[in-house]
Amino acid sequence: MKTLDKGKDKIRQICDALRSETLEPAKVEASTIIEDAQAKRDRILRDAEAEAAALIAEARKSIEQERHVFEGSLAQAAKQSMESLKQTIESRLFNEQLFSLVEGVTNSPAVVASFIDAIVSALGKEGLDADLVAIVPKSIDSKKVSKLLAEGVLKTLKDKAIEVGSFAGGAQVKLRDKKMTIDLSDEAIRELLTGFLREDFRKLFFVG
Repeated sequence: MKTLDKGKDKIRQICDALRSETLEPAKVEASTIIEDAQAKRDRILRDAEAEAAALIAEARKSIEQERHVFEGSLAQAAKQSMESLKQTIESRLFNEQLFSLVEGVTNSPAVVASFIDAIVSALGKEGLDADLVAIVPKSIDSKKVSKLLAEGVLKTLKDKAIEVGSFAGGAQVKLRDKKMTIDLSDEAIRELLTGFLREDFRKLFFVG
């Protein structure tokens, strides 16, 4: 019986030795591996979260920049569209009406004759009434204009010369010796009136 008990003790001793020499170190090593793995996992998660936050911040910054660019482009496009619309309205309501009005008023023989009278008289006061030639619109009979001129004006014109120009209304007087032309044609009058009236027209129609 003692022999059997001794055998059991021996086996127990061997098992205890195996446990202390093999199993216990293995448990410690396994615990260390698990702790290292957990630490690495936590570090990876933190790095991933930081990288994700950085990517989100960069994406937000990029989106904000693109939004500013888009809003700027949109505002510029709206401004250009509004200006184009203003120019279209101005052209149709202002320019066309003004041009038609000026041409209608300035293409009658009486108005043309009065323009020539005024120009020649003004030049005469300045001593510049030599070598003058009157120019009338292409749509008006120069003979009708001649009959309506003041008595002294026709005599003042060089060889009583009245030429036909390419403009539609008004009149011009050429100082041939000075190589100058006094221009009261419909085109010149339109340009003059446009410069004075356009700003008032814009204020009237485009408030703000």
